[in-house]
Amino acid sequence: MKRISLLIAGLALLSVGCSQKPAEAVNGAKSALAAAQTAEAADYAPGAFAAAQSADAALAAELKAQDEKFALTRSYTKAAELAAAAKSAADAAAAQAVTGKEQAKAEAAGLATGLRASIETAKLALAKAPVGKGSAADLAAMKSDVAGVETSLADIDGAIAAGRYKDAKLKAEAAGATLQKVVADVQAAIAAKKAAKR
Repeated sequence: MKRISLLIAGLALLSVGCSQKPAEAVNGAKSALAAAQTAEAADYAPGAFAAAQSADAALAAELKAQDEKFALTRSYTKAAELAAAAKSAADAAAAQAVTGKEQAKAEAAGLATGLRASIETAKLALAKAPVGKGSAADLAAMKSDVAGVETSLADIDGAIAAGRYKDAKLKAEAAGATLQKVVADVQAAIAAKKAAKR
C-alpha cells in the first residue's frame, strides 16, 4: 500500500513537472529574437531571421495548444524543446546579421568608391558626345543626371557613416545604373553619327 502511495505521489510530481510552463526557456527565446531584431537581422540575415521567426511561431502555437488543454493533461516538454530551438535560431540570426552587416558595409564603401570613378567616366563621355540638331536637350538631361549622382554621393556617404549600409548600397546601385545609361547613350549617339557619315 505504501509502495502504491509513493508511486502515485511520484507520478503526480512528474505530471506537475511536465505541466509547468518553461517560462525561463520561453523568455530566453523571446529575448534572443529581440536581440536578432536589434542586430537588424531582417535586413542583413533575412533567411536566418525568417527561420527564427518560424521557430518562435511554432513555440507560440505549442504553448497555446497546451494552455487550452485541461490542466492535468498539459505537457510542456515539447514547448521546452521548441523554446531551445527558437533561441538557437534567433542567436544564429543575430550572429549572421553581424557578418552580413560587415559585408554590406564593405560593399557599400566599394560602390561609393566605384561611383566616384564612374562619374569621371561619364563626364569624359559627355565631353565627347556629338553635338548637333536636336541633341542639346538630351545632353542637358544627361549632364543633369550626372550632377544628380554627384550630389547623391553625400547622401550615400552619410548613410554609410550612420550604419545604414543597405540604404547606401541601394542608392549607390541606382546611381551607378544612371551613370551606365548616360555612358551607353553617349556611345550610341557616337555610333549613330559615325553610321550616318558612311
